[in-house]
Amino acid sequence: MQGSGPDLSNRAYAEVRMTEAPSPLDVRPTSGLLKALADDTRLRIVALLSRGELCVCHIASGLDLSQPNASQHLTILRNAGVVESRRKGSWIYYRMSGEQDPVRARILRAVLDGFAELEAAAEDRRRLAATREGVSCE
Repeated sequence: MQGSGPDLSNRAYAEVRMTEAPSPLDVRPTSGLLKALADDTRLRIVALLSRGELCVCHIASGLDLSQPNASQHLTILRNAGVVESRRKGSWIYYRMSGEQDPVRARILRAVLDGFAELEAAAEDRRRLAATREGVSCE
């Protein structure tokens, strides 16, 4: 049955122009955010920082962490672009970064909204309030 259908010979395929496959979607920024948040302690730190800037000493005391441990977690969050830091004297203060990527911003907002409803977050906020009254970074 020649002529009744498309020419499926190798010659016909050779003449078809192949286009480049589209480059894969770069999900590294989003996966970096999710990896940074995939730790109980870092999630708790972000929840506290979502309410405003804090000194590392308040974060450590409020979450009952050693200062080096808190600093390690904060470094991971800073490297992932979740938090920013500034130095004032011998103390470092942290705050949430202004997220520019709308996908990352939505993910972060959803995580924070969900975490805010948990009793653990409320307990962390109470502990932080008590810590801030008793610990001065100055």
